[in-house]
Amino acid sequence: MSNIVKATEFHLVDPMGRTRSKIYISDEGKPTADIFDSTGELVNRVDLQKTQQKIGPTTHQPVLPHQKETLSSWHARIANEVSTCQPKLRVGSYKLYIDFTENNTLASGKYLNEVIEIAGEVVDVSAKNFGDLHVGLKGISNYTAEVICHFTEDQTAIVSNMKPGAKIKIKGKCTEYVNKRVKVWGCQVL
Repeated sequence: MSNIVKATEFHLVDPMGRTRSKIYISDEGKPTADIFDSTGELVNRVDLQKTQQKIGPTTHQPVLPHQKETLSSWHARIANEVSTCQPKLRVGSYKLYIDFTENNTLASGKYLNEVIEIAGEVVDVSAKNFGDLHVGLKGISNYTAEVICHFTEDQTAIVSNMKPGAKIKIKGKCTEYVNKRVKVWGCQVL
């Protein structure tokens, strides 16, 4: 019995049904992979037959394969990405949190690794000296922050002056949903 699958091309799709990569034989007869971003735009084409292909970060991620990226350099890179991008989505903190709690897979496909604009009510402000600079936004609870927005140290003055109950709009990159909290990094107040 053979395990060979014959096809002209393969599509790998995300939970939202968007094609994220396509593997096929090019017109030159070479195995090729096309990589797409979340909007469906082609971001990279790879000749799979090349033997000396460099594996590792893309050009917007200047980390050498033998080096580990520190949290502060990762956060700075994310903050730079956020400052140069327009938000792909606009959402309230309540809606963002509810989307993740109701259908994590669907919400992950929609929000994760995207620069988004979030409007919400401040519940918690943390501007500690060791770099833990974040604002917690209200999800469903009046007392617990369910959307955690992390800021870089250059935003300390702005974040320190925020008070619980204030309504704000921020822009940041949604990176994860963990421990019933949505994490957004590289945030900027709009």
